[in-house]
Amino acid sequence: MNRYLALAALSLLALSACDDNGTEPQQRGRLRVVQAVADVASADILFGTATARAALAYKGVYTDASQAAGATTVKVRKAGATADLVSVPVTVEANKAYTVIALGTEAAPQQLSLVDDLTAPAEGKARVRVVHAAASAAAVDVYVVKAEADLATATAVRTGLAAKSASDYAVVTANPTYLVILTQPGTKTPVLTVPNVALTAGKVYTVVAVEKSGGGSPLESVVLQDR
Repeated sequence: MNRYLALAALSLLALSACDDNGTEPQQRGRLRVVQAVADVASADILFGTATARAALAYKGVYTDASQAAGATTVKVRKAGATADLVSVPVTVEANKAYTVIALGTEAAPQQLSLVDDLTAPAEGKARVRVVHAAASAAAVDVYVVKAEADLATATAVRTGLAAKSASDYAVVTANPTYLVILTQPGTKTPVLTVPNVALTAGKVYTVVAVEKSGGGSPLESVVLQDR
């Protein structure tokens, strides 16, 4: 009798590990694309050969929160075109998150591929990073402050952040809103001020600096919640 009970238990365990169709559940991750090609008003986003999102506007974001694990290629094309502006191979791992940013211009497109760190911050804290996706802009220093007046005495969370790069995640005390300020390197002269960035306890964020529509300065921003 015990042998039969053991077999029944093993059968139940096997079934619980499968999905409703009796197959192993597919492992999935998150794949996010930011359209920051400055002079492209809208773009088509493809994963492999399949269109994931058509006509994504400049500064638009497409997220697949349930992308099948494995190798794929993120392609960004000017809306309606057949030629790729960028083509980025990505290997998605289960329960991990990735961000691909298409930037630059139609004539000189560029790409940036990032692995997002979704680790929860300590109690009462939030985490934020800055991505410099303004291809034509110089390097910047990064500040995260509660008020503009605080910039004068603030310490940069990252200095000399170059285009096509990302800062580490900075840990801050959660507060209703912060300002993320990018300055000329070694100075307190802002080149971009992002107001009212909600940094909520337990959350993780990315602030992406991009060029204005059409290209050049003044810089603009896209604020993303990673977690």
